This record gives sequence, C-alpha cells and structure tokens, in this order.
Amino acid sequence: MKVIKYGQWLLALLFPVVCSVSYAGVLSLPFAAPGIVGTSLPAFIDTDETISVIKKGSGANTYWTLAGTGSNTSFLGAMFENATLGDALVTYQANFNSAGQLITSIPSIGSSPLTNYLEINGSLPAGTSGGTSWDALPNQLLLKADLLDSNPGNGSPDQIGALGDVALGFNTKFTGGWAPSVPGLTGGSLGESLWLFGLSPEFANLVHALDANNSNGTLTSLFESSSIINGVESMSAVPLPGAVWLFLAGIMTILGIHRKKAGSALAL
Repeated sequence: MKVIKYGQWLLALLFPVVCSVSYAGVLSLPFAAPGIVGTSLPAFIDTDETISVIKKGSGANTYWTLAGTGSNTSFLGAMFENATLGDALVTYQANFNSAGQLITSIPSIGSSPLTNYLEINGSLPAGTSGGTSWDALPNQLLLKADLLDSNPGNGSPDQIGALGDVALGFNTKFTGGWAPSVPGLTGGSLGESLWLFGLSPEFANLVHALDANNSNGTLTSLFESSSIINGVESMSAVPLPGAVWLFLAGIMTILGIHRKKAGSALAL
C-alpha cells in the first residue's frame, strides 16, 4: 500500500513537470519565453535536423531565410505513449529581417508574401493518446501550421522566443493535417508552438542572432552569407484537451485532501 501511495504522489508531482518539458532521446529541457506558447503533450518530436541559414536580397532589402528538414520523428502522446513515424519528413521555414524579426514581407520590394510555415508528413501506427485512439494511418500530412511571432496581433514584426543558448520558439496557427482535425488531440485549440533546440556553437549563434540582444551578435555579423547547422531537434506541440487537465487537477486535489486528513489523524 505504501508503494502505491508513494507512486501516486510521484505521478502527481511529476506529471505537470513532464508536460512542460521537451523530450528527444535523453535530452529534456523546460522551454518558456515571453509571448510564446510553452511546450505540451501530445507532440511531434524530431531529432537530428539540418537547418540552413541563407542571406537573400541586398541593401535595404536584405533578409534571411531559416529552413529546416528532418526525418527522425516520433509522436509522443499523453503519459509518454510513443510511436515512431514511418516515411517521416519535417520541414519548416522562417524569414527574418536584418534586425532578427520574423517577417512575412519586404515592404520596399512589394513582392509576393514570404511564408513562415511548419509541415510534418509521415505514417503513424495505430495508437492512443489519453482517451483518443486511431487506426494505423497511411503516409500523409499530419500537421501543417503557420509560424507566428511573439505578438502576432500587433501588425508589425516581432522577436520570436529565445531561451539562453539552446532554444528558439515560435507560436503556431494550425492550417491543416491529421492532428488538428482530431478534437480529442487538440481540445479545440487553433495552434500551439514549435520549439527548436540544439547544443552546437552554430546553433547558439543562431539563438544569439534572434534573441533581441544585439551585443550577442546579429544575423549579419554571425552569418556572412549562409550556414548549415546540424544536430537540431524540434518539438511541435499539439495540446491536450482541457478536460484531461481538469481530470489531473482533480486527482491532485484528492491526493492533497487525503494527505491533509492523514496528517490530522497522526496529530491526534
């Protein structure tokens, strides 16, 4: 009985922490930045991605395109129900001005809009996440989203989320794919977040170029024309339905009441 009791307390304590960290192999890091939605489960986890940073345009029309690709992807469901995708392909692109702000156009050029997007394709074996189950899925678009800045409603370019030397975060707006079409996975949410993280000096330079602290270097100073960054990992979150969080909060409350009663009995 003591083992069960301690196990319940361990679950109650760890679950909120587990659902606020990213997971890729043995690497777990908490991600939080002002204005960027935090990590959550379920999520698509991709490891060993390659990012290209490419300088485009010239003079006042200079901008930078960050493009990432990866194919080592898993779907991490509630309570760490993990499934490896077949034929996985993760692609994303984000465009920045010379100040490191996420942009969708170059006003002085007046050309077609620049696209900031995330796409995840692959086949998913039959599985379950929380109370939602599905049959094996063929190779298809699993998640598509627009990448947004830290304040997408103000009509101007903004910084994205940056965490120390190791992580970059984007808000997302779901635009298609299997996962956003399943209410049991999204709980009705219209978007969540994409976090990129890595431990290489090259990735640290990219974070510094986009963290709004020019003393750490800018895109222009850190990347003369183009660069390739390897070993990047990503977490694309699809939030748990609100009912699941209420259920867990209820469990924690019950455990707290039980502990309080047990303490009062001991005092007597």
